Amino acid sequence: MASKVKTEQVFGIRTEPVLSYVERSNVDGAFEQALKTDHHIVVYGSSKQGKTALRQKHLDDRKDCAIVRPSPRTTIENIYSSIIRSANIKIETVETSRTETGATGRAKTGFKALLPFIGGGDVSVEGEAKRSKQMEFRYEFIGYDFGEAQSIGELLQRVGFKKYVVIENFHYLSVETQKQLAFDLKTFHEIGIRFIILGIWREANLLLQFNNDLQDRIIEIPVEPWLPDDLKTVVERGCQKLTIEITPVIVEKLIESAYGNVGLFQEFLKIFCLHSGVKEALDVKQTLSAMTAVRSTFDEKLRDQRNTFLQSLTGIAARSRTRTDTDSLILPYYLVKVILQVDLQQLRDGIDKKTLLELLRTAHHREDKSTIRNGDVTNLLNHLPALQENMQPPLLYFDGNARRLKVVDTRQFFVLASVDRKELEEEIPSPLDD
Repeated sequence: MASKVKTEQVFGIRTEPVLSYVERSNVDGAFEQALKTDHHIVVYGSSKQGKTALRQKHLDDRKDCAIVRPSPRTTIENIYSSIIRSANIKIETVETSRTETGATGRAKTGFKALLPFIGGGDVSVEGEAKRSKQMEFRYEFIGYDFGEAQSIGELLQRVGFKKYVVIENFHYLSVETQKQLAFDLKTFHEIGIRFIILGIWREANLLLQFNNDLQDRIIEIPVEPWLPDDLKTVVERGCQKLTIEITPVIVEKLIESAYGNVGLFQEFLKIFCLHSGVKEALDVKQTLSAMTAVRSTFDEKLRDQRNTFLQSLTGIAARSRTRTDTDSLILPYYLVKVILQVDLQQLRDGIDKKTLLELLRTAHHREDKSTIRNGDVTNLLNHLPALQENMQPPLLYFDGNARRLKVVDTRQFFVLASVDRKELEEEIPSPLDD
């Protein structure tokens, strides 16, 4: 007898797509059409909005993808090394040499690529090849700069590489590495190596800002917004799997509190079902209508999200630098204060740069507010990735097109709407007390 479908398989966030996954024509349809082209694909949006699930729905991780999951310290060489490994190419660092009438002439250090046989195993070379042994092996020197896209692309062509190179969490990369990859994408497009890039940001044309030559070489697919009707379809799909019904008033309450974040909405649904006693598909259809289960769902999720949010804010504030010889700006700390003080709708719309300057001046301890300059705010915004280096996912993002500071982890709107912000602010240590 087959086991019943579990609630965790239907609702929530998990490694594999949940059974309540909903295809949207403007997102899934656009992704399917993009796969039919020769373009790179960029999928972007806030945290937990279905970017990875979209890719997993339409591509097989093992057969179709070579996945790179970078960290903030990942370099372009690290990325290309990972791609090479996924193509079953072994790379050895070697000191090349040549023999001339019994004498050995030294040459440069390079990389030796051991290529797999087509339809066979990998070529294996043990020890140093000597003329007396007449050992045969296949190798190729791929240049002295392992970060060169042309060399990597040609090597991948040699082994008939056909997978999509998937860069998860593109936003973790340093700005310098993002720019370098954006320039290299043009070379890979010309060679025929296709990339799928997933990242947390909310503006269009990010890669085009780095390299305008990518025009007509990339297709961008935003996964937002999730409309109320989309979220209701998620409920309907999941309820069918679990043989349940959730009353409309509760569905509306869950949608309202999710602030358009499908990941948070999925978590609400999972916890609500579990609190209602539904751990797996029922034999007889049941209607879930208890508001007490809704309240306990919000309480449980708020405890979890509040701690995460507080850690993020504390981490940003802690990056403030103080000096004993001068009155330090410590703008990261005051940025956190601004986030906790502004209206929720203003946060959802994004704070424009000019307004942010005024808000920072108002919150700041300095008496002469004019000493907090526009350049100081520019520097603060440029360093946002560094301020959030160890934060997964990041909380804040500066939209260079709209010139607005935005919250990209939109799950935190639920926290901001539910907690005592003054109390939260008091829990964040001030650098002025050091």
